[in-house]
Amino acid sequence: MTPFDWERAAGLLLHFLWPLSCPVCGKLGSPLCRECLQGIVGTEPGRISCSECLGPYPCPGHYDAFPVRSLTSFGGLSRELVHRLKYGSRKCLGKPIGDIMGRRFQPPGRVILVPVPLHQGSKRDFNQSREIALGISRAWGCVVADKLAWKSRRATQVGLPPGLRKKLPPGSMAWKGAIDRGLPVVLVDDVCTTGATLRVAAGAVRAAGGKVEGALVWALAGSRLTGAGGLH
Repeated sequence: MTPFDWERAAGLLLHFLWPLSCPVCGKLGSPLCRECLQGIVGTEPGRISCSECLGPYPCPGHYDAFPVRSLTSFGGLSRELVHRLKYGSRKCLGKPIGDIMGRRFQPPGRVILVPVPLHQGSKRDFNQSREIALGISRAWGCVVADKLAWKSRRATQVGLPPGLRKKLPPGSMAWKGAIDRGLPVVLVDDVCTTGATLRVAAGAVRAAGGKVEGALVWALAGSRLTGAGGLH
């Protein structure tokens, strides 16, 4: 007589109550398996890049740059996960992605996590960067605050060549409300392509009198691709 598979039964029950499945392995009742995430990012500790040129950090050519920490490259499964999160309305993917980011990168003391905001007029129901930041906050035990806003309506950056992406006006974002000068800011975004958006966000923090400790992103575009295959 075959023994009863409690784990599978629990998964089926979760799927019935909460109809989700891991987009990588198809496991029922799981928005995104930690094992699948670990398989995508591998065992590497991540990459630290210069916010100005995305070269190695510290950068000898940009002394005022801040570190941009990325966990993977924007390609293969890592790219598909971002597309599912942003365009497939899979909000549930954001926190597991942020959680593994928070576990891989050590918090630089007490900080506030500030997600890059959606553009004005965006038709998305949620900010994917905020969901990732909430996942990071679980591991770091820190606050997430929506303190940045675009000053005017702007077209999406998606699909633009790198040269145009870099031409964001320095004052495109503003800090909302008062800022705690004693609590450094760590910016959070899903993908970094040229660093332009992060630099504009950092400028808004500094203009308000705050300090930018660095930025965390899930994937860095233009570097060696990781991951293979497709999602379910």
